[in-house]
Amino acid sequence: GWTEARAARAAATMDKEADSKYFAHDEQKIEALLKEEPWKKDPKNFRKCKISALAGMRMLKHSLRGVEKGRARDQGKGLPLEVMGLMVGRPQDDSIIVLDALPLPCDGFESEWNVNIGDKAMMYMNNISEQMEKKGQKDRIIGWYHSHPFEVGVHNNCFMSAIDVNTQSMYQKAIMKHWTAVVVDPLRCVAKSKLEMAAFRAYPDGYKPSADVAPDGESIRDNMGKNWGTYPERYYQLETHFFMSSIARSTMELFSKDSLWIRILSNSQIDDEEYSGKIIKRIEKCTSKLSSSTMGSRFVVDKNKESLKSSSARADSSKIAHELCKEQTAGLIRSILFNGCRLGCACKPRADDLKKK
Repeated sequence: GWTEARAARAAATMDKEADSKYFAHDEQKIEALLKEEPWKKDPKNFRKCKISALAGMRMLKHSLRGVEKGRARDQGKGLPLEVMGLMVGRPQDDSIIVLDALPLPCDGFESEWNVNIGDKAMMYMNNISEQMEKKGQKDRIIGWYHSHPFEVGVHNNCFMSAIDVNTQSMYQKAIMKHWTAVVVDPLRCVAKSKLEMAAFRAYPDGYKPSADVAPDGESIRDNMGKNWGTYPERYYQLETHFFMSSIARSTMELFSKDSLWIRILSNSQIDDEEYSGKIIKRIEKCTSKLSSSTMGSRFVVDKNKESLKSSSARADSSKIAHELCKEQTAGLIRSILFNGCRLGCACKPRADDLKKK
């Protein structure tokens, strides 16, 4: 299951200044941003989506409930159900800040998500907005999330289907221009022991991005196995970051302190097909940088630029080597602990010693 110890893996990479940066509400700054409407000049004005640990865990928990509910159908042979909910937060400069998540009682398969479910979700959203205003809550509903509980593969299942794109585009036009969608891949979250979710926004009507560019900015040809849905040219992906408050961080560290060694030994990336593929691509990039810097040094070009490129490639190569050595060492430790030492050293009892005993 999704334990506190596994969730704490992400804590080390989360922003330690979140208390002042994300939890402090500045209404005047928000109003000025909404009045300026920078997304009219730049359709990709919002480039980052920063999700609190609380919101991320709530979205994941709700998504896993959909998985369990679906599998319980048809005498335990059912398929996981997709779920949806709302996100609470605010726009901030070039980012969408998500502070909380509110599950909606809407689940099913995408093919079953008809107009009635859409109307039901809209009704709940209006009721929640009214309640938040009555309570004087400053933050507002900032977008929606839904799950893609599909089979775990090399790539995640975070993408926008044709229905998703149309829904997102409609919400951006009818509700608010900074409305944002998040897609959760719950089965991959469990398999990889980390939060696997991505944020998306639809392009305005008539906007055409560069050809052969996927929503994440990478080349579609270089990542043919990745599913981006029917209309990848109609939406783009935001950089997703996670953060937590200082109180949540200290609590998480207490929960994970005694089980840190278990997490290190139980997680192996060396046999992971996805990790291996990423390592190969990183090695290819390093090789390309080194070869281009070597070729450039033969001619009188910008030597400082070539030197920077070469040093960057060497640093990346060292980082890759360090990661692989660490994984191989952890693998050897696991083998010795759980399978017994097979190196013929003193830590393994000899057959003659066993006979004497």
